[in-house]
Parts: sequence; C-alpha cells; structure tokens
Amino acid sequence: INCSNQKCVCSDCFYATNSYKSCAYQKCWEYNKTTKTCNDLRKDQRTAFLLSLFLSALGAANFYIEQNLIGGFQLAIFLGIPILVCGLLLPIAYYYIDCDDDNDDDAKRILCIFNVSCVVWILLIMMWWAADIVTFAEDLRMSGDGCP
Repeated sequence: INCSNQKCVCSDCFYATNSYKSCAYQKCWEYNKTTKTCNDLRKDQRTAFLLSLFLSALGAANFYIEQNLIGGFQLAIFLGIPILVCGLLLPIAYYYIDCDDDNDDDAKRILCIFNVSCVVWILLIMMWWAADIVTFAEDLRMSGDGCP
C-alpha cells in the first residue's frame, strides 16, 4: 500500500475506499502478512472452461465454481433420464412386448416413446453443453463465493 499526499494506491488484495485515505480488503484475494504477497482466491477461468468442454454433462464446471445447484441439476438430467428410460421403462416394455409379433402396435408405440425420449435427452445435453461452453469461455457466470 503506497500512501502519498493523503491518497492511497492499493495492491491487488485491497481497494481504495471512497475517500482514498485507506484501503479495504478484497474478499477474492488473500493477503499473506509474512510474505507480504497476495494470493488470488478466484477460480481459474481456463479450468472452468476445460471442465465445461469435456465434462459439462456431469456439471463439473459448475461444481468447480461452487454453483452446486446448477451442477446438481445438470447431473440429474444427465443421469436421471437414462436411468428412468433404461432402468425402469425398458424392463417394463420388455415384459409386455412380444418381440416376435410383427403386428403388435403397442410395441411400436413403446419403442417410439423410447426413441423420442432418447432424442430429447441428447438434444438437451447438447444444448446445455453449447451454452456452458459459451458461458465459461466468456466468463459470464459468477462463482458460488461471489468472486468473478
């Protein structure tokens, strides 16, 4: 902190108060009194972007920046729909569908429902993935601790 002529010039850890006569602590930085250095506590944008690029469907980037509600919602969508369709509906369909009967219209309807739900699931994941890539590339989402 440099103070001259009654005005302070603050380091990265601090910001000048309205009167410029003192510096206040920045919450996204940590000041080490021993080494007299600042440590940036903000999440790395490059890491968040790479997580969104490769693991977006699992909500990894949102968990990384401590946006746990959004990350949990992404994870639920990514895992919930396949578990519902493949884990619950598929066994029920196989129980009721006679796979050898070519005239079974019910079987065709059930298979159509599976196909539509899979397509919707894939489109939803792809749209969210594209939105996450843009969001994290442009650094548009605040982290959960309020730091940019």
